[in-house]
Amino acid sequence: MSYISNINLKVDMDSFQPLIDHIIKKISLTEDEVKEFISYFKVAKIKKRQFIIQPDFVPKYRNYVVQGAFRAYVVADEGEEHTVQFAIEDWWISDYNGYIFQQPASMFVMALEDSIILQIDYESEQNLKAANHKFETFLEKWQKAQWQRCRED
Repeated sequence: MSYISNINLKVDMDSFQPLIDHIIKKISLTEDEVKEFISYFKVAKIKKRQFIIQPDFVPKYRNYVVQGAFRAYVVADEGEEHTVQFAIEDWWISDYNGYIFQQPASMFVMALEDSIILQIDYESEQNLKAANHKFETFLEKWQKAQWQRCRED
């Protein structure tokens, strides 16, 4: 399903350029493949302090930050907040275990400032990966890099 027809192309196509640049650094795509890839994403404008993920709800989206900043954190039993991740422009953020396994999230993800993100929902991501193995390769490479980064921290 394509979201492109539902958005303001002049403004929002500019929002897609950072994602396009991000993708083509990692895999080689034709122009048609790039168009297909971004057609599965939608643009979301998020206000400062707005949550995009909350515990006990299944994360609907994998989120790419075009503009702004986000904080992922958990709340301990004592009520103390523990930051798990920050995401700024050209980073991805979600509750990955919740998203990948379609289980309730264990953390909050909140905008630290007004932000623009590109979102792909789980079903669309599965369809995208089935449509072209290059997309699956890109997402696998990205996921492995994320896990490696977490182990180093």
